[in-house]
Amino acid sequence: MIKKKLCKCLITLGLLLFITLLLPFTSYNVVTAQAASIDKEIKDSYRLNLKSVALVKGKSFTLKVYNLGANSKVNFKSDDAEVASVSEDGTITANKVGATVVTVTIKDGIDKTPLTCDVTVGPAAISVKWTKERVFVGLNNDDMLKVIMKPDNTTEVARYSSYDSSIVAVSSGGRISAKKVGMTYLFAEIDAANLDGTRKFAVCTVFITSSKDAPLLETYFSDHSELSRVSGYELNKALGEFFNGGSAEAAVTADDATDSALIKAIDDYLEDKFKLSEIRAKIKAELEALSKTETNSTSNTK
Repeated sequence: MIKKKLCKCLITLGLLLFITLLLPFTSYNVVTAQAASIDKEIKDSYRLNLKSVALVKGKSFTLKVYNLGANSKVNFKSDDAEVASVSEDGTITANKVGATVVTVTIKDGIDKTPLTCDVTVGPAAISVKWTKERVFVGLNNDDMLKVIMKPDNTTEVARYSSYDSSIVAVSSGGRISAKKVGMTYLFAEIDAANLDGTRKFAVCTVFITSSKDAPLLETYFSDHSELSRVSGYELNKALGEFFNGGSAEAAVTADDATDSALIKAIDDYLEDKFKLSEIRAKIKAELEALSKTETNSTSNTK
């Protein structure tokens, strides 16, 4: 009996001793694992404001590193300083056309974490033009417009603006938002200057109407080649009066499911302004005369 009690006591004491010794080590290991996880999370969260950047020769851009620790030290280095050099504060300067990589090394104690930014240096643009002279967009719709800049390898980005942002708003990337029925102009400007010192720019005319009328209006301008015989200034002036004077909005409101009041209204308006039927007749007569001349020339040759 005494032996049994003694054995139970020894077993109990052994279990208590085992638990007492095990718990501190278990707790320490958990804390260590958590600390290591946190350190890794901090290092993994290092990031640059840009992973790649395109610069025009002579321009600069400053790289920034986010989520640095209190003891972190940052070093910047360019693989090819002749193409693009980088200062101690991360300012990249484009020196000549080409490509390089800027490596950013974050030191925290004995740990080093590298980040990279691809740098492309191109020449400045010398010209800019829109891919479309006229754009037709349905009300409350968006569209992405593009420009063509020369030389082809320029890294310059055109600056966009709207003459009347209440009709059409434009983003820095060239996306337009149709706000209300009307006509306005979009501008794309570059740094290159004209002989008089003004910046070079391109102009695009934008027409905002109903979603149904937008493609019909585009077709109307495409089919009426006689409009090219009208002075561009006079035509745009007349179109501005029509679209921004209330006529276009009234026509859009009058549209039904089967007919376009807008197309009829603008055709009547331009006919009254520029006598388009007379211009068409003149073009027809010119073509017939040209055809007759070519026929006579062919006969004489024979």
